[in-house]
Amino acid sequence: MGKRILTIIGVIIVFLVNTNVYAGTCTKTDLIKAVDYAVGLINSKGKSALPELTKYRYCNGEGYIFVIEIDGKTILQPANPQLEGKDITVLQGAKGEYFGAEMKAKAQKYGEGWVSYVWENPKTKGLEIKCSFVKTATMDGKKVFVGSGIYGIPLDDCK
Repeated sequence: MGKRILTIIGVIIVFLVNTNVYAGTCTKTDLIKAVDYAVGLINSKGKSALPELTKYRYCNGEGYIFVIEIDGKTILQPANPQLEGKDITVLQGAKGEYFGAEMKAKAQKYGEGWVSYVWENPKTKGLEIKCSFVKTATMDGKKVFVGSGIYGIPLDDCK
């Protein structure tokens, strides 16, 4: 009887891992919902939304929100607070791509957009494709863009 229960538990764990229920895989839909939530918060509360967004996480704590002035100066970056006050447009991915400049350009031209780049995944410590979504908001009368990025989205789907 004990062996049978362990087998059933093993089958359940394999199912959960293989279907990403247990693994906590984040989707593009999760990413868009998080950014839309943050945009709504900034549009309604302005700078007073920043403390809440600093703590805000989604996708089992892996996803976070960043906020950038429309000219590229970082306002909020919970994963890398040392970037706050710095120009995101000079940041390069592992393959030399200026992803911050691309985010800024898409936010300015289209109001939102997808950007992919290679970055170190803090969970795996490996270089992986990161898919980010940015969208404009108005914070206390000034235009900003709000975004977030996740790993595990195939390059062709990061759009």
